[in-house]
Amino acid sequence: MIGAIIGGRIIGSDAEGFGALGLAIGGILVGYPTGIIVGLLLMKRLFHQKGSVWLGLLGGIIGTVVTIALSEPLKLNSNSYLLFGAFFVLVTGLSLGGFYLKK
Repeated sequence: MIGAIIGGRIIGSDAEGFGALGLAIGGILVGYPTGIIVGLLLMKRLFHQKGSVWLGLLGGIIGTVVTIALSEPLKLNSNSYLLFGAFFVLVTGLSLGGFYLKK
């Protein structure tokens, strides 16, 4: 999110504002999975949970790619609530699934 805010300020002089919108969406696509991975890493370090952070990272990447790939065929992009809901569920679910896969 910080990257999206900084990038939006840099090209915020765009008359239509589409540059800032693209950077905000890019920030969500990168920032949310990164936050999930940081959370998994903290769970492993602080609470001594057994799991694989690398498989959690792989699950987060797969969740992001699957959401982007299926947004057009499943018409997820026609409703932004549905698109972001699917994104948050898939990324979180696949990250946690990958983390707890190796116990």
